[in-house]
Amino acid sequence: ELLETTLKRLRPIARKRDIEVVLESLRPVTAEVDEVKMSQIFTNLVENAIKYNKEHGWVKVLLDADHQFFTVDADHKYFYVKVADSGIGIPEEDYEHIYERFYRVDKSHSREIGGTGLGLAITRSAVTMHHGTIQVASKEGEGTTFTVRIPLSYIP
Repeated sequence: ELLETTLKRLRPIARKRDIEVVLESLRPVTAEVDEVKMSQIFTNLVENAIKYNKEHGWVKVLLDADHQFFTVDADHKYFYVKVADSGIGIPEEDYEHIYERFYRVDKSHSREIGGTGLGLAITRSAVTMHHGTIQVASKEGEGTTFTVRIPLSYIP
């Protein structure tokens, strides 16, 4: 529901650039999360996927739960959210810096695209607060996929 609400809010922005936004939920996921922080994670990732996309592009959001990955505590189960896009991509040498405050991958277009360079720093902080992980995979000119993994039970 939280993902659907976020996408409903962001689709009009995507429509202005003819970017299709699709949500695929492989199974219903119920998790104990901080709704405000989780909404911030989804919003930042999907907004970036729209902002750094090509006209007539796409953004695919995938939600799934996985019970086969366990930590030391065998009761820890996770859900995954993948945000993939057909956008401009991120150079591999920038991967380690993208979560730094005020870091901008493409400084030449920073003014026209907008933003503060804080989105991914805030996103990683919110993911970490939930004892989760965030990973990026990207190819310049082809797109980017962020994968967020969060335990189903939130322990502050």
